[in-house]
Amino acid sequence: MTRTISKSEELPASYNTGLRFIALLLIVIALGATVFYMQSVLSMPEVQLGLNGEISFVLAFLHNAGIVLPLLVLGLSVGLAITAIQIIRGSGEAVRWASVIVFWLTVGALIMGVFLLFEQSAGNETLNVDYDFGRGMRAGGPLLLLAVLVGFASWWLSRHADLVNRNQTLTSRNTRMAWNLLIPTITILIIVAARPLEKTFIESLTDKRFGSADPVNFVGLSNYTQLLGFRFDTVSCRLADDGTCTLDANGSPRWELIDRELLREGFRSVAYIQIGGNQALVLSGTDSDFLTGIGNTLYFTFFSVTLELALGLFIAMVVNSDFAGRGFMRAVMLIPWAIPTVISARLWELMLRDNQSGIINKVLIDLHIIPQSQAWLSNANLQVNALIMVDVWKTTPFMALLLLAGLQLIPSDLYEAASVDGANRWVQFRSITLPLLRPVIGIALIFRTLDALRVFDVFNVLLGRQKLSMATYNYEVLIQNQQGGYASAVSVIIFVLIAIFTFLYVRSVRIEAQ
Repeated sequence: MTRTISKSEELPASYNTGLRFIALLLIVIALGATVFYMQSVLSMPEVQLGLNGEISFVLAFLHNAGIVLPLLVLGLSVGLAITAIQIIRGSGEAVRWASVIVFWLTVGALIMGVFLLFEQSAGNETLNVDYDFGRGMRAGGPLLLLAVLVGFASWWLSRHADLVNRNQTLTSRNTRMAWNLLIPTITILIIVAARPLEKTFIESLTDKRFGSADPVNFVGLSNYTQLLGFRFDTVSCRLADDGTCTLDANGSPRWELIDRELLREGFRSVAYIQIGGNQALVLSGTDSDFLTGIGNTLYFTFFSVTLELALGLFIAMVVNSDFAGRGFMRAVMLIPWAIPTVISARLWELMLRDNQSGIINKVLIDLHIIPQSQAWLSNANLQVNALIMVDVWKTTPFMALLLLAGLQLIPSDLYEAASVDGANRWVQFRSITLPLLRPVIGIALIFRTLDALRVFDVFNVLLGRQKLSMATYNYEVLIQNQQGGYASAVSVIIFVLIAIFTFLYVRSVRIEAQ
């Protein structure tokens, strides 16, 4: 008969004093950290100006405190308080989690205390500040004292580990072990990733000018409203004298402008979708260049990644087969990927010239695929397609390399058994290769989609401002227009789009489950 062990079990009464000390220590740390942090933030000169109404308090608080750190302090304080309450109630699971908490509190307090001790003690010749160990002790001493207290608590729990860890489940132990391994990684991610993203988001809420000392004002979400403001309307075509729609140079109907009131509000036409003989659905936005950049980027991403997946899978399967010169073939196929993008873009610029001096036009005309030379980089209808061609040539080897690694992990016995059962190559590919390769395909798609969504170099080198991607538009806004706050909002939107695509890929191919 199996005994079910509750996560909340009473520990021996003789240890109540020690557990209450640890619970009290956690509550004091939770309250002290919150009060000390808020007091230090509110005492900052810029925040004081905000409290006095001289500048925006929200902007002053965000610039000095940020978003991640206040949420982290608040979350840790609440977590410590909850753990302490559960310890007082006699929860053995809470005590086990407390052993993890006090260990990392000891490490963190010790590192920060030593850092502040040396950083504040050091002198500065430029500012005429002498070395002062007392100043360093005043800054780092409280943290070093905290490290001693929580270190003692960690030592006490380790001495009574046999009682603290009694009756614990394997799942509970593995969960705490996982968090012990994850905490350093999460800390590093907060420092090197979360903080820069936070700074970018905060700047996107301002009208900051890049490289300017002008005062910065808090504008809220107005940058995002300007970037993402769009609407759909219906318009009619421009009629000729005979009552038919007039056509432009490309043979497409000419459409009327959107309502004058919308034009005064800043809306500009982005794209037309014909819904009838004389009418079209028009997409207009307050920042038509950015919406066009989103469309160009998504079009480029979809077709380039799709073609690279198809060609990469074909190349990987060919290279994975047994034939003479297979090793040489694997080395040669990586050459396009090894060439820097700027150099390959310049090479393709020569090959895509709009006369027969461009080798692409020469080959296609000789093969009777096109009747005359095409202006690949000047014709608006061909520009993005030309970039897709360049990108597919360069990054298909990377896709093939990832898929080849996945193919080599599939046991050959499966194919031999399928052949014995009478399955042909197509059935083997559909029933064995694709299902087993799905996680690798998912990883490859994530890598390539992330890279394609932030495409910059090939657009910037070959097209400049003729057609913009999201990244090149961000560059134009930041460098050319000097709009730091607006460019930060563009960066945040690009990040959100990339995160959405990553989430959809992970969910669709079920990487976590496999």
